[in-house]
Amino acid sequence: MESEIKKGKLLISEPFIKDPTFERSVILIVEKNTLGTVGFVLNQVLDLKLVDVLESMPLNNILSNGGPVDHNTLHFLLRGSEPISGSVTVIPGLQWGGDFEELMEKVNLGMILPEDLRFFIGYSGWEPGQLEMEMKHHTWITADASLKTVFESQHDKLWKYSMKSLGGEYAMLANSPLDPQMN
Repeated sequence: MESEIKKGKLLISEPFIKDPTFERSVILIVEKNTLGTVGFVLNQVLDLKLVDVLESMPLNNILSNGGPVDHNTLHFLLRGSEPISGSVTVIPGLQWGGDFEELMEKVNLGMILPEDLRFFIGYSGWEPGQLEMEMKHHTWITADASLKTVFESQHDKLWKYSMKSLGGEYAMLANSPLDPQMN
């Protein structure tokens, strides 16, 4: 299993992580550089919709908690082959961020469909070397991201699905209780 941390990888929390912020989480890495690493938690859906935080928004998409950093920021992932200005390609067919006005214009023209967007409040971030240290402590398991993982998976079952798809011992751990003493 490749453990390289880079853009387009998933971080799957180990089954018994002690941090409630990332318990049973699956994070998409969207940027890794000399300043650190940025990602979004894919399976922490909020009980909020985009129109709840931006009243003039023409979209009714559900919001997700991207992570514990900067909850006053809004981020988006866009599925499609046509990137918007300023976006970063995470994997082929998946962009992160970009010109929000251009995005809204393309949504209003029907060029971008609501189901091709995911919105996040906040993000997950690591300083240089921090995530590598967590990897040494086996906090995370890495896997390749896919459009299906980001857009089509059931959020409440994503961690279990991700563990099972790794196979072997990970598939067995997918059904483990949060507290191993409850086994």
